[in-house]
Amino acid sequence: MFKFLHTADLHLGKVFHDQSLGEDQAVMLEDLARLLTDESYAALVIAGDVYDRSIPSPEAVDLFGSFLGKVKKKRPSLEVIVIPGNHDSASRLGFGRELFARLGIRFAVSAEECDRPLIIESGGESCAFFLLPFLNPGVLSKEVLSEDDTGGTVPLRSQSAMAEEAARRMDKARQEFTGLKSAGQGLAYSVLVAHLFALGGTEAGSERVFLGNAESVNPALFSGFDYIALGHLHRCQSTGEKAWYSGSPLAYSFGEAGQDKYFLSVELEEEKTKVEKIPVKPRRKVTSLSGPFARFAGTEEDGIEDPGLTDASEDYLEIRLTDRGITENARELLRKRFPYLLSLRQDEALARLSSVSGTSLEDRRDTPGRNLDLDFKEFLSSLYGEADLPGISADLPMDVSTELSEEIMLFGTLLVEVESETFKEA
Repeated sequence: MFKFLHTADLHLGKVFHDQSLGEDQAVMLEDLARLLTDESYAALVIAGDVYDRSIPSPEAVDLFGSFLGKVKKKRPSLEVIVIPGNHDSASRLGFGRELFARLGIRFAVSAEECDRPLIIESGGESCAFFLLPFLNPGVLSKEVLSEDDTGGTVPLRSQSAMAEEAARRMDKARQEFTGLKSAGQGLAYSVLVAHLFALGGTEAGSERVFLGNAESVNPALFSGFDYIALGHLHRCQSTGEKAWYSGSPLAYSFGEAGQDKYFLSVELEEEKTKVEKIPVKPRRKVTSLSGPFARFAGTEEDGIEDPGLTDASEDYLEIRLTDRGITENARELLRKRFPYLLSLRQDEALARLSSVSGTSLEDRRDTPGRNLDLDFKEFLSSLYGEADLPGISADLPMDVSTELSEEIMLFGTLLVEVESETFKEA
């Protein structure tokens, strides 16, 4: 048996709606390091997107360096295998890779070397890891025959074309590896580590999505491998019998709210591959809730006792208000109760506002008899529900009512000034 841990899409340095996730990622990496104290693991595989940006922050680099130091201190014999993803800069991630390789930390940053496997031995068995970093346009070329048969190469641009060429090269090398196995040299398994968008995969919402079917790669290209460790898609999933995305270990968008996150423990045995999902417990959950403002403000009769709100009070939270009218300063008001409210949306109110003010200002100017002062009051009425303007609805809070009166007075003053200037120009 040969056993390793598969993860990807760490996105260290991620800022989520202006909220740094540094502490959350540090907790996640502590949990990962703790798992790796299990000496049955021969390797850790990180399938791309170590960092969230091609030029990572100093804090993100320090965090990853600290993690590697802790892991190697506790498990000097553990092999750490890292490839760059589409968020990483391959050259920056690979800085000092020759020195790190001596410590058993392998940064595979060149697609041209995808057919040169890394051989790792553990427990009397060996595994060949073929390493395919994210394929930027032009990093691979294909040999072609010219009319005069002199030959040449052409740079490949699409993900699918480059993946086909990489698969051709790796399959040739893998067959040589299989020959060594049949010769009794103890080589048992082959694994592909790649960062790509596999055909049939499901996006989670926070990936940097490629455009067009040409960027999707058919995982059947790599069917000869015992396991395919993929990165790029943030939802943990299998895209074939042997191809797995570990997914991101943390949720990085509200589209991932409620999704379970995992590390993947992979055991390779003769004619069998076992994949176990190891749940990741986040420091804070990512949650998306919807309802009227009164529910979240605690003004409904049962709002304060709502268990869903109590459980989410310390989560990274998105609230979608369903009120028909705009609630002013809603984010500031609700943050008193939900300190980690990162996103507040009022889509229904904005859609209603758009339908109410369906004609443009230019159309209204050209309509005989239109009163811009009245139009502005109608606009305020659509914002604040059925406010009785210009008298102002008695149902509105005093501070809002006062602010509306001031806005109407200011608009009237500005309108007089604009009309006066227009008269002078005429």
